[in-house]
Amino acid sequence: MYVYTNLSAALRDKTSPLREYLHERFPHTRGVQAQYRREAGPLLVDTGGANPATLGAAFDFEIRFLLVPEHAPVLPLLGFFGHPRESAVIESVIETAQAAVAPTATDVDRLSRACWALALCTDVYRRGLLRESALDNLLRTGRFTPEHLLALAPPDAIRQLWELRGLAEEHLLPHLHPPTFPGPTFDASVLCNADADLISAGLLLDLKTHLGPKNQRTGIRADSLTSNDLYQVIAYALFDHTNTYALTHLGLYSARYAHLSTWPLPDLLTTLAGTPIDITHERATVWNLLGGH
Repeated sequence: MYVYTNLSAALRDKTSPLREYLHERFPHTRGVQAQYRREAGPLLVDTGGANPATLGAAFDFEIRFLLVPEHAPVLPLLGFFGHPRESAVIESVIETAQAAVAPTATDVDRLSRACWALALCTDVYRRGLLRESALDNLLRTGRFTPEHLLALAPPDAIRQLWELRGLAEEHLLPHLHPPTFPGPTFDASVLCNADADLISAGLLLDLKTHLGPKNQRTGIRADSLTSNDLYQVIAYALFDHTNTYALTHLGLYSARYAHLSTWPLPDLLTTLAGTPIDITHERATVWNLLGGH
């Protein structure tokens, strides 16, 4: 029996029954991908050396706090379970992020620094504590404090997060409405670990900070939508086995291009399948594929 760990790994693994099901059930991706490319604009925020994975996670946290100032993420704490002193430090960083988006005075610099630190702590949960990493050095030298965590963000990360936030405030946030669920998990997350970026008024949205492929002749990068990008948001919707979030739309926001794309959930599934689908039936199929009963 296939053993699922997390959704990202299952989508990458060509032997995964979930991946096989998604590719066979929803094969008609090219039309959606072509339309996505036509609607995308130019690259607006380039990289400058900051770790791209950490930056993506930090931007995700930044948007969550901007939408829900009282957001209290759990993932940054899970890698330090059983270590109360370190957990208290991380909770202090979370409080810093919450205070940075207070209605009276938004502190963009401290918000960016706090989100970068929370992204690093989340990576400990996802990949373990890497030797010689920034957090490992702080722990080994007894400097794992809120102040030192907030000082870890490099200047280029602060610059990118500043620019990405500015674009999101113009091109993303006005389109999002309550109720908002940051970092939602689903019924099927107990069978295959999966947490989405956010749900806003029935819209399940995935945030991307990828640079996009570079044209080898011109050297210009362009936004793109991979089949796995599509299958990821579809999987989230199908993981909602009991329709807890009453999803109506799926979407992706490509942060470096300020490109928001949304699709009505039934229309997207019908287009990709090439035939009308019964979402309740598809959710039951996925539940069984993951080993649910």
